[in-house]
Amino acid sequence: MDVVERWVQLSYRRPVLTAGVVAVFVGACGVIALRFEQRGGRPGDTSTIAALIVASTAAALTVKRTHPWWALAITTAGTVAYIAYSGQFNAAATLPLSVCLCTVASRFEARTAIAATAAVCVGLTCVAAILGPQWLLVERVGLIGWPLLGASIGGVTRARNRYVTAVETRAQVSAALYEYEAERRVTEERLRISRDIHDVVAHHLAALNLQIGTARHVLDRPELAAQALAGMHENSEAALREIKGLVGMLRAADDEPRGPVPGLSDVDALVDAALASGLDVRTIVAGSVRPAAPDVELAAYRVIQEALTNAAKHAPGEPVTLTMTYRLSTLTIEVGNRIAAAGRRKTGGGFGLAGMSERVRAAGGHLDADDGGGGRFVVAVELPLAAAYEVRSR
Repeated sequence: MDVVERWVQLSYRRPVLTAGVVAVFVGACGVIALRFEQRGGRPGDTSTIAALIVASTAAALTVKRTHPWWALAITTAGTVAYIAYSGQFNAAATLPLSVCLCTVASRFEARTAIAATAAVCVGLTCVAAILGPQWLLVERVGLIGWPLLGASIGGVTRARNRYVTAVETRAQVSAALYEYEAERRVTEERLRISRDIHDVVAHHLAALNLQIGTARHVLDRPELAAQALAGMHENSEAALREIKGLVGMLRAADDEPRGPVPGLSDVDALVDAALASGLDVRTIVAGSVRPAAPDVELAAYRVIQEALTNAAKHAPGEPVTLTMTYRLSTLTIEVGNRIAAAGRRKTGGGFGLAGMSERVRAAGGHLDADDGGGGRFVVAVELPLAAAYEVRSR
């Protein structure tokens, strides 16, 4: 940290102390400068009264931060008093006034600072015209030039302080927005992973439950029981693989490549696994099959997975119809099954339907899940097909 920064910080912490130091320094410089030779070879002012006037005028700078208008009035009066006493121009006598105008211009708005500076300059010009008719033009200009210089330095200081404040505020706002965005992304990632874990675990456990039930009923037929056990083994391995992949995503760094995510090309394997677990699934595909955006494909896959899981859980033994319709800009998916005789399924329980709805909304689509009439339960999803993927598929 340099000397200027230290002085600025000290001026904010100890304004009276720093103002006193400035007053002493300006007073000493003014008294010494009075003795310097003037323009045209005129000797300096060595009188004691002139030195006292300049020193007492500089003493008003001790209150320039706490009472700036009082300080301005006193320094202006001191400058006028020197002119009235000596009848001549001396730039040293305007030094305290110039410093005070610098403080006023740095602390107040531009209009206020300009008005104060103009009033001081007009007053000094009138005083010079009355008390110094023999003054040269350069002396009249110099009388107001030094106060104008001080006010200009104060205006530049005020503009710089505002710029620094604006930059700091912008940096703080940017940091706050960055933290908010980071927290939002973390929350979204946690929700996404929780949905994936729910979909994987629920699907495979439901399939295992069906296969265990089948194995229990065919224990007297070893070949069928062996098939059920083989399906259980495949389902458990698939569940372990997917859970391992999800855990690996949690442990991976942000810049590490992630493994492939399931999509529409994996729906056939998903249906085959459901058939192997004992679920009766009929698949209907209409329209021209084409790829979609990765988030849309993942949402479609998870919706079909969850819908098949719910059908196996809430309506075991009932046939399921999966319909996928490709239109110009949308993909419609319907998974319907008859409601089991044991009771009607409630759409508001658990997290399956809520997770599907959140996932579909995140992909830009919408989901309806309710009784479709005729004793059937239908999950209907409409997802967008991006134009870029449509063009690429042609």
